[in-house]
Amino acid sequence: MIYLYILFLSITFSFSSIMTIDSTQIRDSNKAFKWSLLPILSQGQMYNEKYLKSLAFIGAQSYSINRMLYYNQFTSEDDIINRNTYAWWFIGIYISSIIDSYIDAELSTFPRR
Repeated sequence: MIYLYILFLSITFSFSSIMTIDSTQIRDSNKAFKWSLLPILSQGQMYNEKYLKSLAFIGAQSYSINRMLYYNQFTSEDDIINRNTYAWWFIGIYISSIIDSYIDAELSTFPRR
């Protein structure tokens, strides 16, 4: 039994790898959170160097604001409901952008395969 234990430990240590983290890839999650508080600009994603994701959030927020302002011109009940729906969509996308940039910064040191 002891030989099996020694064999197991030797195989485990021989195949283990030492993880090195590139210090230029480490992102500060608090800084990403503060940058992402700017609405519509999605600067938290830019800080994390996720440019395509940043453009997607900017486009979604711009579209929801555009539709919200469009339906704000009318006074019928359906248009007010649509305006409020797009306002809630804007808030949801904005909060998703903040959370996503914070999580991306926190996981910047996570090893990639």
